[in-house]
Amino acid sequence: MLIPAPYRGIASFFVGFLLCYALLAFRLRSQCYRDPSSVFFRPESARVLTYSAFRKTQAQKFGDQLAALAAPTKWTNTTAPDLCIGVASVSRHGFSYLKETLGSILKGLDDVERRRIYLVVFLAHAEQSEHEDFQQPWLVNMADSLPSYPSDAETLDLVRKLEVEGTYEAHARKQKIDYSVLLNTCAGVNPRYTMTLEDDVIALDGWFHRALSALQAAAEKTRALGRDNFLYLRVFYDGRLLGWNSEEWPLYVETSIALLLLEVSILFLMRWRITAMRKNLTLPVISVLCGICTPMLIGLFFAAGRNCMLPRPAGVHLMHKYGCCAQGLVYPQQVVAEHLIPLYRDTQDSHAAVDTFLEDWADGHDALRWAVTPVLIQHVGGKSTHGAGDQELGSLTDDMPFDYSFELNDPVKLAQEHRDWIAQMKMRGEELE
Repeated sequence: MLIPAPYRGIASFFVGFLLCYALLAFRLRSQCYRDPSSVFFRPESARVLTYSAFRKTQAQKFGDQLAALAAPTKWTNTTAPDLCIGVASVSRHGFSYLKETLGSILKGLDDVERRRIYLVVFLAHAEQSEHEDFQQPWLVNMADSLPSYPSDAETLDLVRKLEVEGTYEAHARKQKIDYSVLLNTCAGVNPRYTMTLEDDVIALDGWFHRALSALQAAAEKTRALGRDNFLYLRVFYDGRLLGWNSEEWPLYVETSIALLLLEVSILFLMRWRITAMRKNLTLPVISVLCGICTPMLIGLFFAAGRNCMLPRPAGVHLMHKYGCCAQGLVYPQQVVAEHLIPLYRDTQDSHAAVDTFLEDWADGHDALRWAVTPVLIQHVGGKSTHGAGDQELGSLTDDMPFDYSFELNDPVKLAQEHRDWIAQMKMRGEELE
């Protein structure tokens, strides 16, 4: 059937639009495959460990080298450390990420950086010999402190009971005891900040100076809000949770409708005010533009995924929602002493894991929670320390927290940025002291 002459121009335009639309969709398909909120998401490609694999190899070699050293560089007991890092590790029954985690934290640090860090590694077992890495030479040389549970019988009996139970509730209760050990050990050296890390993460080269810069920004933004302190700085968040959230769909619909109304208004205004446009901006043309083309473009925008189309800007921003999980959090020491140590010490809660437990407390106390973008660590664990979600051989699965942009890091650029920062500090005569 032939198209009537008055509509042939519209038909030609629409065919051209469809061709451009297809090309745009193809381009987005190649760019948005790492966004889990995108219809173009390809998990088999997005979850490939590229930069993390590079850092894991570096960490393993660093651990092997450190094991042979007689006097490795550690915190110097002359001034309080800038940062105490607490890592609690539980046996995964023959599988361990701990060496890679600790190696990635320490590999690449200048000696003067290392001396500003106090590293606490807690093998969280009543009988620490149950852990695969117990008394490993690399562990002894990496850690500044290797604490154990308090020696009182009541605590040890409770820990043994929880270890035997092995349920989610037992894990949640024991986690808080483990955090108490870490926070109390760090408090003993009075750091400026305390960082808690899970034992299955990989840190990027230069994480320390980026963390210091982010903490300074968080402190400044906190003061700008008229607050004295913040609860934590998040150095990792789960990229799966930052997509188009169902709670915000009314906003998305309202914005889309407003965009359409604005477009209709502009086109009719042009048709009314510009005589030469009336011939081309006919009512059928406006109907096609506003009724078909623009809705298709809006649909493609949402289909491409939020992280791809509206990526989080670099810097430090509030993250009071969708901030899973507890892979890496940095707390001001005042907050640790006044709130967190009593909170974990006194609670009997067994219903929420430590990340959910802390978020519930933060919501109830209107605590500020900041996050740094891009993240400084990656979660590489695929084998849980407790029964829920246990994975064979430590392979990554879709239900594991993951940041999809981390793997795009350039090791050469990061190493150069790190060297430049140290050189600048030394040129200023600060010597990172």
